[in-house]
Amino acid sequence: MTVTFTDIEDKFNRVFGFIRRDLEQILTLDPGGNFAAATLVACACETLARYRYGSGEGADAFARLLPSGPFQTIAKTLYNVLRNGLVHRYDAADLQVGGTIVRLAFAWREHEHLSVKEIDGVPNLVLNVTQLCRDLFTSFDEYRGELEKSGEARDCFFTTYRQVGTVEVTGPGEIAAWQEVLKIDRTER
Repeated sequence: MTVTFTDIEDKFNRVFGFIRRDLEQILTLDPGGNFAAATLVACACETLARYRYGSGEGADAFARLLPSGPFQTIAKTLYNVLRNGLVHRYDAADLQVGGTIVRLAFAWREHEHLSVKEIDGVPNLVLNVTQLCRDLFTSFDEYRGELEKSGEARDCFFTTYRQVGTVEVTGPGEIAAWQEVLKIDRTER
């Protein structure tokens, strides 16, 4: 049986609405939180890819935020440097391209998105975080439209949402600690 959009709308809003609202809050800052916003965009791409494409590979969703042509060819590498650098080191690794070092630069509003700017003699690919967020929001809106029209997409979303599930705590020491934290009377069980 195909679920209706009404069946999943609250779930969609929970997942993608929280991301959008958090980014919109960050976007009100001046100056903004470039790394925080870019990190959330990268993580949101993983979430979007899991729901929309069934892959969980953030580069699949990130590529859709980039223009056609050579950016599609470099999307996976760019995504991995962005996501893994920010999430694991809170800094993006340099790229070596045919013997040339290339860096990522993060701009709030002042530099053109995906432009190249030389800084201290090193080419930097500029990611305008404000534009990156707008592109992500557009991708969310497109996915919402797809869910409204496609029963297959809704079923996929619903199945993926249900897979989040529950994490069962099984270690006796940890169970006891949780019960203590939650002030659960162990004799009630």
